[in-house]
Amino acid sequence: MFASVFSYRLLTMVPETLFTLPVATGAVIVGPLLIGAAILALIGVGAVYLSGGKKRTRRFIQSPSSGPQQLERDPLDQKSTEELRLQAGELLVAADNAVQSSDQELLFASASYGDEQVAPFQEDLDEARKHLSESFRLQQQVDTSESAEESASRDLYKRIIKNCEQVNKTLQSHKDQFDQLRDLERDPSPALNELVDQLHRLQERRERAESALTGLAERYNDDALRQYRDNLHQSGTSLDAVEESRAQAASAIDQGNTAEAVVALHSGEQAAADAQRLMESMEEAEERLKSAAKNIDVGIAQTEQDLAQAKATYQAGQAPELAGPIAAAETAVSQAKRALDSGQRIDPLELLQQLELAHRELDAPLNSVRDRQAQDRRAREMLQHELLTARHQVQSSLDFLRSRRYGVSSTARTRMAEAERCVTEAQTIGDSQPSRAVELAQQAKTLAVQAAQIAEREAATAQMQSMGGGYGTGGGFGGFGYPGGHRPMGYGGGFGYGRRRRRGFF
Repeated sequence: MFASVFSYRLLTMVPETLFTLPVATGAVIVGPLLIGAAILALIGVGAVYLSGGKKRTRRFIQSPSSGPQQLERDPLDQKSTEELRLQAGELLVAADNAVQSSDQELLFASASYGDEQVAPFQEDLDEARKHLSESFRLQQQVDTSESAEESASRDLYKRIIKNCEQVNKTLQSHKDQFDQLRDLERDPSPALNELVDQLHRLQERRERAESALTGLAERYNDDALRQYRDNLHQSGTSLDAVEESRAQAASAIDQGNTAEAVVALHSGEQAAADAQRLMESMEEAEERLKSAAKNIDVGIAQTEQDLAQAKATYQAGQAPELAGPIAAAETAVSQAKRALDSGQRIDPLELLQQLELAHRELDAPLNSVRDRQAQDRRAREMLQHELLTARHQVQSSLDFLRSRRYGVSSTARTRMAEAERCVTEAQTIGDSQPSRAVELAQQAKTLAVQAAQIAEREAATAQMQSMGGGYGTGGGFGGFGYPGGHRPMGYGGGFGYGRRRRRGFF
């Protein structure tokens, strides 16, 4: 068999065997240079043709059991850089949605069966989060490497794709056992009862948030409360979806259609989880506003302290570039004081942001005349304030993205993941590297603002595109079913709670 194959190749396609890469034919690997005594004896003309070339690497035919086979080429190498970029972005969105959906499903399972029963699945989720976090880190590296060579970008995209595939594999690893744990089709009634209880609790919680808005509106202006009001509206939509799913599940159970009941329950559970996140966001926003209002005086005092040093430095002729920052800082302090003294409604987070920007503009030229010890001392004085405002901004933007995740791309999610990483690192190194921690906190705020701005534009576009189409279902512990021929679900927006068909494991 081998002799006939080689004879045919050498007699009919000698030039091709010389200049083409090896190809696999069944279990037989046909290489470009298979020169042996048996072949030369069979094909004399082939031996003459091949004898004048340089010494080449030989490849030998092996059976599957006789030694290592030639490595297959990575299918991703066949794709263009643009195709890799798009696939990496889609998989990031799908993986992020899968992690969030699985997290929501675990919350319901834990409420029904206890933390001990869901511990193995929690481990899967924690591991998936690590792969997802690494994927976002790599995507941020691509986004910020303007001069990166194409080969480097391709390598990063491939690593993102493989990490996201690992997210899927990890979440799928115990999905069958998780389905057996819940086994909703056997008896969906307990899950329906839990959904009803959850709905009642969330309705009461929303009523409290709505009542709290009256008091908040007396102290804070419309800009400060815009996201709070938006979340209040979104939570109402989510709770309406929970009620609709509850009614559909109850009707299906009465008719003995357990499969239909399970689909409705998953939709209701995801809607309830989204509503709960929105409630938490509103409650946290209330605390952030109160905390920011208390810290305005601290921000004013710190800025005035910097102003005094900046003026002394400027008057000594050591840093003439301080003229502009001094004027800007004085304006920020004056605006903050007027706002507090006016007795009118304010946006404390915005006032703190203005004071912080004044700090930044003063610090850059001041640091050029401060010694390292003085810089660290100043950084320690600023750090708590910077971390506070960074945590506020990161949490606020994170809440915004989570509540609108089906219309948000990988770009906004990547910025958000990097902002979370920066604020976490800032908190970790604050004692040992205060100056670096301040920089990280400031960077976290910038990234979080960018993420929210991008998400707001994308969510608005997705809402326009999905008008009249309702919402999609969600829920279910597991991966996202990609790769394997299926486009990642949840990408491109327009998915919520109205559709009846399950999308993969969402």
